[in-house]
Amino acid sequence: MAGRIVCLGDSITEGVCDTQAMGWVGRVSKALAEANKDAEPWRLINLGVAGDTSIDIKHRLCSEVFYRCPQILIIAAGINDTAYKIWPDQRGQKVDIHMARFTWKEIFALLDGRSFPVISIGPTPVDENKLPNIWRPFDDKDKGTDLKNQAIAEYNAMLKAEVELAGHYFINMYDELDHSQFIPTLGDGLHPDAHGFDMMTDVILRHLKKIDIDQYSM
Repeated sequence: MAGRIVCLGDSITEGVCDTQAMGWVGRVSKALAEANKDAEPWRLINLGVAGDTSIDIKHRLCSEVFYRCPQILIIAAGINDTAYKIWPDQRGQKVDIHMARFTWKEIFALLDGRSFPVISIGPTPVDENKLPNIWRPFDDKDKGTDLKNQAIAEYNAMLKAEVELAGHYFINMYDELDHSQFIPTLGDGLHPDAHGFDMMTDVILRHLKKIDIDQYSM
């Protein structure tokens, strides 16, 4: 039989704004099941939580992932680190890139020596013309959350380097997506619609095939 693929991440992993309520996790699960109709399918566990930063991922790695005994771990997070809340007295990113690098080093140290492979998915681009967003204002001075593609690209390069240094597999979603096709799917500037999740799924499935994940089945 196959086994568990634990998907740890943020709102895009959770599938926020997908009218089909599947996100890329549900789509990947469905595609793997259809490709292996004669075998027990992989069971994908969605541990996506909206708003999570790398710091949250580090904590949830210990509290939610390890006891589930994954055969494969996919981590898809980081874009929230680059976001910043627009208040008069605070304009810095949620997690400074230097702190984020240190946090990812800690995450990968926790994963060192584990028996399961780790796949990291990099952040996606945003539609800056639709940002900043105000979802749940913190107070009357809260003007929303903003993101910039330049900061995301810099973060993506940092994360790629740290993933490869740790010896894990990196899916460079930012570079592999066709921005001209993907960005129009971002209804709120950040989260893709069903078509955007289809695009992400195609990229992920291509890499899972390259990795040959069935070699890690139980």
